Amino acid sequence: MRQIGNTTAYRESLRQKILETAMPLFKKKGVRAVKMDDIANQLGISKRTLYELYNDKEDLLVECVKYDSDKGMQKITEYARMQENEMNIITYALKLKLDDLTDTNMLYFAELHKYSKIVALLQEDRERQRENTSKFIQKCIEHGYFRDDLNYDIVDCMSDAAIDYVMREKIYQKYSWKEIVYTFIILHLRGCCTEKGFKCLEEIVEEFINND
Repeated sequence: MRQIGNTTAYRESLRQKILETAMPLFKKKGVRAVKMDDIANQLGISKRTLYELYNDKEDLLVECVKYDSDKGMQKITEYARMQENEMNIITYALKLKLDDLTDTNMLYFAELHKYSKIVALLQEDRERQRENTSKFIQKCIEHGYFRDDLNYDIVDCMSDAAIDYVMREKIYQKYSWKEIVYTFIILHLRGCCTEKGFKCLEEIVEEFINND
């Protein structure tokens, strides 16, 4: 029984190592450029071992995207536990997103949508995020940072449309991600803020501009 337990623990440990190795490769080179051989070689394992855990590259990619999303959410959740100010949490989340975008090859995002399983996963993840965002916005309203006279479903849809446009038209090729995210902060967050929220936002903007 102990041998089975050890085997299971080893396989789970190997799965995590594979995800931690594969995801940076996908983000750096794009999905198509990364072969299963590349991942196996990087880990020092056989391709056969890799295929024993994942049927194909799409299955591996699905698990990578899940793992990456969960890891990012965990970071924000852990940070949020230490904060009383929702505006600080927004700042932290934006910084994480900016760092991720800056370090990612845009081919990665473009190629994700060529995989049906990934498209379904991203849609599911987006719906889950909508629920979390709605609860978070309610806290921002209750604590006096956000206005209570806006339809935040519309705000959310407009934000999504802006992000889709940036990606579709490849605005990131003309402007830096820092400038794009800064513009997003001013356009979308500023209009949601009360006077109290606006004062916090000014501090966020100053910190954001000065953070290299």
